[in-house]
Amino acid sequence: MERLGAFIKKHRLWLGGLCCALAVAFALCWAGYTLHQAGRDQSEYRIVHDEYVEKQGLYPTDPAAGLVQGLPAGEGETLYGVRLMFVTDGRVAQGTFRVALESADGQTLAACDGDMTMLLDGAFVDVIFASPVTLEKGSGYQLHVTFAPATAEDKAGLVYGEGVQADPAMPLADRLSSDWTLRTAALQYITNHTGTGYALRAFAPLAALVFLAVMVGWWLIFIRRAKAHVCFAFFAAALGLVFALVTPPLAGPDEYGHLATAYALANRITGQPGITEGPDGENLLAMRECDAEYMRDSSGPIGILAYKTMTDELFSTGNSGELTASAQVSPPYSVVALQYLPQALGILLARTLGLGFHAMLLLARLGSAAVFAALGALAVHLAPARKNVFFAAGLLPMALSLAGSVSADTLVNGLALVFTALCLRGLLCTEQLGRAEQAGLLVLAALIGPMKAVYLVLVGLCLPIPAAALGGKKRSRAFKALVCLAALAGWLWFNGATVGYMLRSVDTYRIVYILVRLVPLAAAAALVWWRWGKRPWFKKAALAAAIVLALVLARGVLWVAANSGETLTPEEYAASIQPNGESTYVYSFGYILSHIPQTVKLLVNTLGSELPRYLQGLVGALPGEPIVYGLEASWLLTIALLALLVWACLQPVEAKPLLGRSARWTLALVALAVAALSMLAALCWTPINLTTVFGMQGRYLLPVLPAMLLLFSEGRTLCLRRSTDGELRFAAGALATAVALQSLVLFASAAYKP
Repeated sequence: MERLGAFIKKHRLWLGGLCCALAVAFALCWAGYTLHQAGRDQSEYRIVHDEYVEKQGLYPTDPAAGLVQGLPAGEGETLYGVRLMFVTDGRVAQGTFRVALESADGQTLAACDGDMTMLLDGAFVDVIFASPVTLEKGSGYQLHVTFAPATAEDKAGLVYGEGVQADPAMPLADRLSSDWTLRTAALQYITNHTGTGYALRAFAPLAALVFLAVMVGWWLIFIRRAKAHVCFAFFAAALGLVFALVTPPLAGPDEYGHLATAYALANRITGQPGITEGPDGENLLAMRECDAEYMRDSSGPIGILAYKTMTDELFSTGNSGELTASAQVSPPYSVVALQYLPQALGILLARTLGLGFHAMLLLARLGSAAVFAALGALAVHLAPARKNVFFAAGLLPMALSLAGSVSADTLVNGLALVFTALCLRGLLCTEQLGRAEQAGLLVLAALIGPMKAVYLVLVGLCLPIPAAALGGKKRSRAFKALVCLAALAGWLWFNGATVGYMLRSVDTYRIVYILVRLVPLAAAAALVWWRWGKRPWFKKAALAAAIVLALVLARGVLWVAANSGETLTPEEYAASIQPNGESTYVYSFGYILSHIPQTVKLLVNTLGSELPRYLQGLVGALPGEPIVYGLEASWLLTIALLALLVWACLQPVEAKPLLGRSARWTLALVALAVAALSMLAALCWTPINLTTVFGMQGRYLLPVLPAMLLLFSEGRTLCLRRSTDGELRFAAGALATAVALQSLVLFASAAYKP
């Protein structure tokens, strides 16, 4: 026992790595087995003929000669089999049957042999060919169905439609009968099929990637003792690739709209038209022929067949780069073009190489993941302290899944990490910040707000930076004023239309009239201040007058807004209800101020019922677009991710608080302001008859999460007895990997087709 104990103590690090490898292998085996069970013998169908009633059955005169169903010429699609509706005279027939796909001249192209006991009376039966067949244009085909019954009582035939329910181009005939009455069998094409081993074959390379990502991360952290930003860059890049492969095409949050906007940007970079308005007012986007088939104005399908379509087409090459097709897409997002530049470059690279749609989408996602990995690593590197806060926040599955999809939020999340790290650097700086750091603060402040309106208040994080860090009081005030002005100017430029929409029911003309009338008063006040402003008694009087004036002004503006809101009659309200039960009227500033009790009740009900889902969305336990798919990862993983964030806030016993009172208040106010603005923005899209706010998601708080964690890390209720940096960083990567694997299983097992 002593030798065993000494051996374990001597080699505990490598034994820990072995245990880690075994745990990862076990998780991969579990995921592979679940995928195999969910993806075995799954098919996708296309209805060819379903005009039939009363299940009329045609039995062959001679079962061995069988029935012949004519098929139209193909369009280049691949046929894995067919679905036919059989009749068996109300009993379970014994014997065998054969369905052969033949060319027009009777040559057998593919066939399927089966047991007649699987033919249920009046039910569709999947007939899978031994090998798929591509139906070529201009060529006719036919299905030859024959039977070998065990006894004369074992009868089987096909359900058909007759007369007006038949298709003249698809006649169904008895081989030995002279009855050529127009009829067509009930028929569906099987256009995709997984077979029995597809899921495991497709999962094998992903499993190898996951295993390498976790184990190389373990080696970097515990053996190489790599710096935090190096470990973050590796995990973010590797797991960004994993999430890019795990998320089905167009299954990320609003990915269909973001991809259309990125595609339009790629068009404009090359001098091609972006999204244009069609003759009926629809939004049309010029694109390649190979892309038009998959581009859509809704979230993409999920399920094992979505993965099969992706893997089948992933290595397609030789596609023309000419934009000869177009597709209807969602309206372009009004954001800074820079947000889609990484994805647009991936799209252009795929076009240049002649790759297909799925490879193009993957390259766009990889461009997004690479930029996020670089920005996150920069933030961890710049942070002078509390690096674990940035590490844990940046490696949340929600941040990685957004980075692994085409999303405008990727750059926002990355830049917010860097901006928060620079502000922390300024707060803790003992000397003056360098010019590069000050320039970074200015540029990032000017970009973050325009990229998404609710994040404008993040600029407030730079206000508590000491004057000494910015070159003295005068330079500090000038710099902070410049930062705020740049952020506000960019925000108004890119979000003016959104603000105008939210104020649509407010009488802004009366408000502007009130404000304009204050201009002479402000000029007179400035003149009086210049004359008597230095006297102590005047300062107090001026402050009191300013407070009274501000209160009166605020009251007047609120009164105008509240009395210009929408007031609906019962008839108007009833007429606004759509077939889905939602009203066409939504909340606005005017409606909110004139219906405060209703608004408060809505917000309280929302927080009471939806807060758990907001937490799940924040950490990434709701894969894909939660509004569409409704997938939910294990609550065990959600709790583990929340515990990881708490762990990242814990500090050693000997550590001292880093931030002053003003900095802590700023962090708290900024976090609350972003949460409130996000809720307000979602509220302004909520129909007035809903009981909870529509569209609010936890992921909207990702940019402000590092600030929240920095605030919590100032507490001393819980402390660490020793440093656990390595363990926490490895746990962050491991938990993100676990969520990626479960997301894969959830996507593959679900069934959604728009």
